[in-house]
Amino acid sequence: MNTSPYNFELDFTLIDRPVDELRRKLSFLLTTQQGTLPFDREFGLDLSFLDRPAEAARSLFTAEVAAKVAQFVPEVRVKAVEWLSVDGGSVFPKVVITNA
Repeated sequence: MNTSPYNFELDFTLIDRPVDELRRKLSFLLTTQQGTLPFDREFGLDLSFLDRPAEAARSLFTAEVAAKVAQFVPEVRVKAVEWLSVDGGSVFPKVVITNA
């Protein structure tokens, strides 16, 4: 499993939304480690799941992304997190976003 939190894909199923602005917000959220943003230490992903076995890490990542998107980008919601395989046996998450 690719343990880098910065390698992901976003897929949108939105209607009448400014997708570029949402992509910027979501990309910033999903590439920020929790505790690193001054004045908002809760912003970003808690990466403590990275040391877990692959299946547990996937479940914890999915739950973390859904919770953080709901908290920080409430105009959308996580519809699904799909796991895509790439050459060499690595996998990375595809986060599917839809209207709230």
